[in-house]
Amino acid sequence: MLLLLALLGCPRPDALEAAIDAPAPITAEQADPLSDVSLPDLPLWTNKYAPARDDYGRFFALTTLMQRYSFSRLQAIEVQNHFRDARRADPTASELALFDAAVAKVKAGDLESGANAERLAAAPFIVVFDLDETLYDQYYPAVLGEACNTARWDAGGATRAVQMAPGWAELIHAIRGAGGEVALFSANQDELTLDNLRHLTLDGVALLDSPDIAAVMTNSYLMMQSKTEGLGAVNPSKGEPVITPSKDLRIFDASLERVILVDDNPTRLFQMANTRVTRKFHADAWCSPDVVPAQRAAFDSTLPTVQREVLESVEAMKAGAIPFQQAFLPYTDLGQRAMAALMTGNTWDAPTARAALRANPGLADSKY
Repeated sequence: MLLLLALLGCPRPDALEAAIDAPAPITAEQADPLSDVSLPDLPLWTNKYAPARDDYGRFFALTTLMQRYSFSRLQAIEVQNHFRDARRADPTASELALFDAAVAKVKAGDLESGANAERLAAAPFIVVFDLDETLYDQYYPAVLGEACNTARWDAGGATRAVQMAPGWAELIHAIRGAGGEVALFSANQDELTLDNLRHLTLDGVALLDSPDIAAVMTNSYLMMQSKTEGLGAVNPSKGEPVITPSKDLRIFDASLERVILVDDNPTRLFQMANTRVTRKFHADAWCSPDVVPAQRAAFDSTLPTVQREVLESVEAMKAGAIPFQQAFLPYTDLGQRAMAALMTGNTWDAPTARAALRANPGLADSKY
């Protein structure tokens, strides 16, 4: 038919001509060569932390990376971190090339977090600390920062001041003295966080280089997770989607039996049976000469209270030959709810309820 139309000098029908000339459709792999190892991007309106699109904010499917490259979860999240660093440094570079380079770095043992997998694996317990409004405050009036600060320095022409929360150094010393490891995990940006840790010191050594800190992680280490990924012991047959960029304690301990997180902001967390939520530390209120004495006392006692809880749980771990998370469970977010129910329902005191919960951890919900 087409030959006859050509011989007769007749034009091709418009629909037929369009079909013949149309380019082949672009496949998902062509549009995004990393689609098979990445999670789909969420709409911008769902991210309260981003005023505009973060072009470097790709989240990788960590389980896929772990399976494909025989990586640990720590190594998989380091791929995401290296990729983002490189993407920010050169937004025009090929994403596939950047990804391949990130994988190669991790295979070569380049972990920017400084995490030592062997050291973490050998620890009887690991305490991970958030930074902003947990261990320190950097967002308070400059006029207060002149006289009230742990460290103050010039940062690109502007003066930055950071005030550490009362008892922070004693808490780290106590954990290390009891044989545990300490890691720092901020949801804040790399440059700001790392600059702070270069100027804050423990025993005269910058926190970024301190031998008492087993790992330092920032917002490039936050993860998201598809509902196709299970959480193992929690419920192996039901996926657990994580749709807010969150801190994943499986990076430090895949079993979740030896690790807890101390954090003021539960909106970026999902392993609440391992989480000790603290009240926010506000340096402006703590530094103010007009602060209500009861409020200052509350700030002064927050981290020392956590210290007592950790050390008491270490003793319970040893005495009962139970995992640290199980020993610390009464102090976690979900454990506190179980404690309240046990104490109210049985007219028990706190030590009795703690002993019962440690002996029967199933009395606490495993998740919300």
